Amino acid sequence: IVHQIPCRTQSTKRAVVLLTCNSLQELKRKGKVKLGIEENVRVQMTDGTIVDDEDYFQTIPSQTLFLLLKPDEDAVTGTILLYNALKAVNIDYLKAGNAAETFFSNNLKEKLNLLSKLLKKESKKWNTKASTKDDDPKWFEGIDSRSKTKEEFMTRRSQDRIRGYLYKTQDDLKKSPSYNTDSMFRTKLTDAMNAIVKQLKCDSYFGGYFDRSNKSVRLCDELGNFECKGQWNLNECRYKKAAISNHVINPYESREARIVFSTWNFDHVIERSRTIIPAILEAAKMASASENKSAINYNYFYKLIFTTANLKLVHIVCHDKSVHNVKCDAIKYSLRCLELDGRSRIE
Repeated sequence: IVHQIPCRTQSTKRAVVLLTCNSLQELKRKGKVKLGIEENVRVQMTDGTIVDDEDYFQTIPSQTLFLLLKPDEDAVTGTILLYNALKAVNIDYLKAGNAAETFFSNNLKEKLNLLSKLLKKESKKWNTKASTKDDDPKWFEGIDSRSKTKEEFMTRRSQDRIRGYLYKTQDDLKKSPSYNTDSMFRTKLTDAMNAIVKQLKCDSYFGGYFDRSNKSVRLCDELGNFECKGQWNLNECRYKKAAISNHVINPYESREARIVFSTWNFDHVIERSRTIIPAILEAAKMASASENKSAINYNYFYKLIFTTANLKLVHIVCHDKSVHNVKCDAIKYSLRCLELDGRSRIE
């Protein structure tokens, strides 16, 4: 399989190399050598799909363009991603290129509101129920993916977001000085993260959040209508009863709606970076001080980072990035370990 691999560096420069590889690991190894990267890398497709599974990698066609991301790097997101995606839709006024990028770089939230109103006005309800490429080929245009149904594509989008939180959490924890100097501290963190990864696999990385066919965990109704859950400190969206600009969207409805839905965010009520990461590090410190007598309560932090116990799906207007004055419960940081027959178990 021949793949072209672009790598975005911190200086925003791009290096593009052409590689021949037969596996995901070979792709990473050869890519790191060609691009002069020493750190571990994550592989991502240009549509945002994270590739971390060998079986899925084997289904990707040749000549596919990949991004190799270092631990402290993110793929292009936000305004630039929205602009590039919208440009691919072939809407006439977006063909202006740089002018359109400038347009979306200023007052983004206000303009997305206007775009949402336009989508509601021009909505084509007749193909909302369509699922396959054959039934609604326009919906799949511009997608660098082999998804055969809308549900499959949306499942992967949800999984990508959850995987993103996992990778960012792993990277943030490894930046702790104690992780590199205290072996017991590192062991406690490693054990907790291994347990979290195992649980995420069991939960299929919560791909069902965006999958309208998944009745058990979907965040939408059977047609695919998503409602904004409101700002982190509110019980519901303040625009819920608005006549025109209410924060409701159905990404299954059209290609344009699918693209705009990518600007909706998961908001952690208890913030991941500001609050949960320091709490996990404190839990590791407590557990390492007790050696084999306690362990990090990974299930508590798992729920805070990855589940709707602490996640709210919100319209970009309701995504408040200021400090959330909500703390973790220190009583739930650790679990007591008991020694049984020379082996420890968590109580």
